[in-house]
Amino acid sequence: MKKGLVILIVVLVINFSLFAEIVGEIIAKVGREIILQSDLDKRIQQIDAAGMFSPEITKSDILNDMIESEIILQKAKQEEYEIDEEQIKAMAESQIKQIASQFPSEFEFKKELRSTGLTVLDLKEYYTQMITEQTLKEKIIQNKIKNKIHITEVEVEDYYNEHKDEIPPRPAMDQIGMIKRTIKPGKETNNKALAEINKLRDKLIEGADFTEIAKERSDCPSGASGGDLGFFGRGTMVKTFEETAFNLMPGEISEVIKTDFGYHIIKVDEKREDEVKASHILKKIEQTEEDVQATIKLMENLLDRLNKGEDFFEIAKTYSEDDSTAVKGGIIGEFPSNNYPEFYKEYFEGIGYGEYSSLIREENDIYIFAKLKQITERPYRYEELYDKLRELVISKKEMQLYENWIKELIQETYIEILLEE
Repeated sequence: MKKGLVILIVVLVINFSLFAEIVGEIIAKVGREIILQSDLDKRIQQIDAAGMFSPEITKSDILNDMIESEIILQKAKQEEYEIDEEQIKAMAESQIKQIASQFPSEFEFKKELRSTGLTVLDLKEYYTQMITEQTLKEKIIQNKIKNKIHITEVEVEDYYNEHKDEIPPRPAMDQIGMIKRTIKPGKETNNKALAEINKLRDKLIEGADFTEIAKERSDCPSGASGGDLGFFGRGTMVKTFEETAFNLMPGEISEVIKTDFGYHIIKVDEKREDEVKASHILKKIEQTEEDVQATIKLMENLLDRLNKGEDFFEIAKTYSEDDSTAVKGGIIGEFPSNNYPEFYKEYFEGIGYGEYSSLIREENDIYIFAKLKQITERPYRYEELYDKLRELVISKKEMQLYENWIKELIQETYIEILLEE
């Protein structure tokens, strides 16, 4: 009896000591939750490790942020916001994999974790909690704040008028442009492929074996198996090919059809429900050296005309095959001289204003680049800044709503701060 009583007293003393230790560590109470000194210390370490700590930030500032986060989380749980636990688990695992990938091996990763007193499971639990909390906060802020914001054109324009004197001028810019042509098979090359596949179809109509012709003459890898494509349903093949195949009866051979792959002859072998089993013979329309030289010759002619003074805008609009710039007379845009788009950057080296590059070939595309003119420094126009101005107005309104909402939550929540500075 005495032994049991002694054990009970020891357990009570230990539990009371732990309780006293925890109570002594409590620095804030938020609703039914507590924040410990160790929680604050850990947050300070995280901020410092992220390089975001500065002398201006006090412990009270950090604690207030933690209290604010806790209030938002409690509100989210109270209103039963749902989260996808499987997705969060996958995100946590992905985060751990990303960290592990920075080590030479998994062994080194686990060794480093052990040195900090953590296991992979500890890390997973930490990231799962962190992502869960962040997801809940984002959901409730989206619902309580962002979904309630509506911006009018007048608000954006008023903001611009109030702050336009503070906006720095638009720096000097270079206007740059290009003309692009893609090397494609010419008419003669196209006609040659068409004539060849028409002869193959004539042989098939005369009774030649489809499988043998496909093996001998098809340009598709399926030719090795007699052109067999197996069963396929709707939405699997390109539209023209698919429509032709589904309109054929078993054993029927199609007319010659054209797709981006070339010319085809299709034979349907079998049909079932929403699928067909078909074979085909393909003749590709492949560019020849004559096609290459024809495109180069055209571009050389355009460059010569430009160098003789013809209007870049008109030539680009007429001849360039880059859809996004041709409609604008070949103009790519206006950029600071030290900040051209990465793809174009090297092509403008050594080109003066009003000058053109030599022909530049990238695989099947041939370009002429132009440094058209310098646009001098000037004030920004309202329409140039509209998107950024709108974002600023939205951000300002979000902050106002957020601050008001947080004040209401703080008034609704029991908060006691026990931190001693």
